[in-house]
Amino acid sequence: MNKVLAFLTTLVILMILNFGAAFLLHANIVDLTFPIGILGILATAPNNRMTDLFNSQTYMEVGEKRHAKFGRIPIYASVAYTLFAIIITFFYYKSYFI
Repeated sequence: MNKVLAFLTTLVILMILNFGAAFLLHANIVDLTFPIGILGILATAPNNRMTDLFNSQTYMEVGEKRHAKFGRIPIYASVAYTLFAIIITFFYYKSYFI
């Protein structure tokens, strides 16, 4: 139940950011879904065990003292939001892509 709540909370936060940015910038909501999704991934990626592969350096030992800010669920939600944004953007601008 806690994981589902974290997933839905992350999606709601990303949607609120999307609507707020579209309102403030007087832009189309569909135009901002992909950048907001990428922003969500970048915000949840630091200190996450899933992204240690990208943050590691060769021959450097790191102790297990640090704690993740977010669990894995918010980054899954951000990736799902971004993939959804890519699909929606493609269908919205289908005439430009085809």
